Formats: sequence, C-alpha cells, structure tokens
Amino acid sequence: MKNNLFIILILIISVSVLPFLLSGFGVDLATEIFIMAIFAMSLGLLMGFAGMVSLGHAAFFAIGTYTVAILGQFINNVYILIFAAIILAGVIALLTGSLFIRTSNFYFLMITLAFGQLLYALAWQLEDWTGGADGMRVSATLDFGFGEIASPLVLYYIMGIAFIFVYILLKLFVNSPAGKIIKGIMENPTRMTALGYKVRVYKLLVYSLAGALAGFAGSLYGYFNMFVSPDLTFWKFSGEVMIMVIFGGVGTLIGPALGAGLFIILQNFISSYTERWQFILGVILVLLVLIGKGGIIHWFGYVKEKFIPRKGTKNVETSIPLEEEKEVIT
Repeated sequence: MKNNLFIILILIISVSVLPFLLSGFGVDLATEIFIMAIFAMSLGLLMGFAGMVSLGHAAFFAIGTYTVAILGQFINNVYILIFAAIILAGVIALLTGSLFIRTSNFYFLMITLAFGQLLYALAWQLEDWTGGADGMRVSATLDFGFGEIASPLVLYYIMGIAFIFVYILLKLFVNSPAGKIIKGIMENPTRMTALGYKVRVYKLLVYSLAGALAGFAGSLYGYFNMFVSPDLTFWKFSGEVMIMVIFGGVGTLIGPALGAGLFIILQNFISSYTERWQFILGVILVLLVLIGKGGIIHWFGYVKEKFIPRKGTKNVETSIPLEEEKEVIT
C-alpha cells in the first residue's frame, strides 16, 4: 500500500513540475505522451495481466477519436462526447470480444488483426462519415463549462490528470479480487476452471475494460490533435503501442506508460537526424528484450537486485523475488 501511494505521489509531483522544466514543444510532447500512456496501459492490461496479445487494439483508440469527431459536428458537450467514446468502444469490445476470446494465442492475435483491418477499410469507404483517406477535422472544442481551453499548459494538466486517474483505476482493478482471478487465469486457466471460475467471463471483462480505456485515450487524442484519419485503425499503430508496452515492461502498470514516453521521445529525437529511426528503435528493442532483462522497469529491478541489498543483510548478495519486485515497481 505504501509503495502504491509513493508511486502516485511521484506521478503527481512529476506532472506538476514538468512544465517548468520544458519548452513549449516539450509541453506539447509530454501532453501526447500522457494520452499514449493511457493507451499503452490499456493494452498492457491485456498483455501483462490477462495474457491476451492483440494486434487490433488501435481500433478502439480510433473509435474513440472518430466518435468525438463525428458526434462533435452536432454536439459540443465534452462530457457527452467523451462518455459516448468510452461506451461505444467498450460495447464494441464487449461484442467482438465475446467471439474473439473463444480463440487463443496465435489465433486471437490474428483475429484481432483482422478486426482492426476491417475498421481500417470501413474508415476508407465511409467517406461521408469519416472523410475517407483525407480524414476529418475535429470541430468539437474542449470546454468543461468554464470556457474553451486553448492554452497548451492547461491542456497538458488535463491530460496529466487523466493519466494519473487511469493509473489509479487500473491499480485498484488489478489488486481487486477480479484482477487477481484474471492474473490466475493467465498463469493457469485449467486450474482456475477447475476451481469454478468462468474463464471466458473474466477474459471478456478485461477485454471490454481495455477497449473502453483505449476509447477514452482516443477521445482525448481527438481534442489534442484536432484531426483523425484511417491511419489510427491501421495495424502499424497497434504494433507501435505493443512496442511501447514491451519497451516499458510487460506485466507492470507503470511500465507501458514509461515505454510510451520512451517511444515518442526517441521517435521525435531520432527522426530529426535520420529517416531510418525505425531501424534504430528496432535495435534498441532487441537490446532491451533479448540481451537485457526485459523492459525499462525490469532493468530497474535488475539493477536494484544487483546493487541494493535488502535491509538487515551485510555483505550478502540478495535478490528480490519476481512477484515482490513487480509489486514494488508497479
């Protein structure tokens, strides 16, 4: 419990202080990172706590963005638009997930990929609604009832608060009885079935929650980017968020958020020097995962295990059990 409060306190302090250390471009970049961190944590929930690897998760992100863009032409209430994006993404995740979770492993990966590509084709074909290949501008304004928000700094704090809120929500979920059951299903579904748990129901629950959170991230992105295109539904975008999760560390909550930050910063920094930034990112990914100890979070745990002994021990090289380490770093 103390570790959880410590992490939340660090996040609050970091979000509060960061704008004073960054340039205007840095604030905009941090704002985008907060949105992508929410998106990455939603996929991290699927991959690290339910063992469900999806290559179509960007579809729910795009649903959230398109909801704000399309309904925003008729309604300019931010509460209604964001709520509609969450509900629509969650309901579609519920309906599609009821079919997808009947498969497993490779087949689940491929069917989610096919679902994402289906929405990609629809976004291209429904030009009257989506603008087709040209995309569409988001006409809705971010107004919580106190006037339109045009300041990049205020937008930064709104996205930062949303990020902290989602982190706390997910932390409460994974520590709840349902979250522990889902983790047990990932580790041994046969045993959990024998104990009387309905495996498909819990898988559908976590899949729907992840879809709804991705829709929430998408709705925030609509207000941030003020534009949406079919590229948000493409499998490449799903692959990028998967890389964010792997960069940060699968099986943790804060890891995918850190991975999102690392990915976006490297993408913007390296691409300013070379067009082959994707190759360099690939090399870094290989070094982190294959040669190293996993993602960023796992590297921190490895360094702590090697160089910081436990309290009460002298001159003895100690190690922290994996499950305890995960609890500390998330």
